[in-house]
Amino acid sequence: MFKNNFANEILDICISEISKEENKKKINTYIIEPSFTYIFDRLYPYLILTAIIFVLILLMAITIIIILIRNKY
Repeated sequence: MFKNNFANEILDICISEISKEENKKKINTYIIEPSFTYIFDRLYPYLILTAIIFVLILLMAITIIIILIRNKY
């Protein structure tokens, strides 16, 4: 019973501290933004590669459709 109350009190204190505007700004500035920046920097080459492959596949599909249409008539 003591552990449960103690854990609930700690959680309530943490939630109230995180809910303060000053702490929200610090969390956003020092944790969330750098994390997203790091993840985006690491994924950027793969996003570009995926976009290039998508465009190439689209161009190939259009080319195949054009070839099929010309050969039919």
